[in-house]
Amino acid sequence: MTDPEAEPERQFLDLAEGSSGLAKILYASLERLRDGAAGADLQEMARDVLAGHTDLRQIAATDAYGPMLLDQFHRFKEWEKSLDPDERRRLADEATAVAHNIDRTTD
Repeated sequence: MTDPEAEPERQFLDLAEGSSGLAKILYASLERLRDGAAGADLQEMARDVLAGHTDLRQIAATDAYGPMLLDQFHRFKEWEKSLDPDERRRLADEATAVAHNIDRTTD
């Protein structure tokens, strides 16, 4: 039996559509938020998610965090639109390769 503490990112496999690479990236991103990379509000949210007190789907539906996450999503989409098509494709390919490489090393 696998020790759940050995692979804490497994809780995100459903959001990552079964990709352990994407789940690890999501977990690492939440760790950065928990460590304060985006301010106190998102730090608290990430702490609660990583501790298992709530999940990202529940967080997104709350009045406290939903608008904040939606705002960040819109900011990301604006940034993404500002990229030229070749740069957007390069970044997408790079992110996909990183996730696949993690998948290969963990399967």
